[in-house]
Amino acid sequence: MTNWDALGTLTAALMAFMALNAGTVKWLFERHENTIAEQLASLKREGSDFSHGVEREVLRLKAQLPLEYVRREDWIRFSSTLDAKLDAMRTELRAEITELKERLAERIDAL
Repeated sequence: MTNWDALGTLTAALMAFMALNAGTVKWLFERHENTIAEQLASLKREGSDFSHGVEREVLRLKAQLPLEYVRREDWIRFSSTLDAKLDAMRTELRAEITELKERLAERIDAL
C-alpha cells in the first residue's frame, strides 16, 4: 500500500504542479494580451494625432499656396503683358529719337 499511496501522492503533486504551471502560463498570456491592447490603443491615438497634424499642415499649405505660388499660365500672361508694354515704350522712344534727329538735322541745315 505504501507504493500506491506514494504513487497517488506523486500523481497529486504532479497534477498540482501542472495546474500551477498552466495557471501561470494563462496569467502571463493575459498580461501580455493586456499590454498589447494598451500599446495598440496608444498607437491608434498617436496615429489619430498624427493624421490630424498632417491634415492641419495640408490646410495651412492650401491657405499659403495662393500667396506664394504663381501658376504657369498666370506667369506667361504677366510676362506677355510686360513684354507688350516694353515693346510699346521702345517704339515710342524710337519715334521720339527719330523726331529729335530730324529736328537736329534741320537746325544743322539752317545754320
